[in-house]
Amino acid sequence: MSEQILERLLDEKELSRLIRVSIGTLRFWRSGRQGPPCIKVGHLVRYRPSDVANWLRSRTSGGVLPAEVAR
Repeated sequence: MSEQILERLLDEKELSRLIRVSIGTLRFWRSGRQGPPCIKVGHLVRYRPSDVANWLRSRTSGGVLPAEVAR
C-alpha cells in the first residue's frame, strides 16, 4: 500500500486543537460544505492532514506573498 493511503488521519478533537477552532465550528463548516474535506468511516469523521493543509492554503487572503515582495 502507498504511504499516502496510510497517512495518519485526524479526528475532530485533534483538528480543532490544531487550527484553534471549536468542534462545533468544524461541524458547522462540514454541514455547509465550507470546511476542509473529511472522510466518514461509519459515524466517525476523520481528516487527512494533506487535505487540511491544502484547504488552509486555499483560504489565504490579504498580505503579500514573499515572491511578490521580490518583484
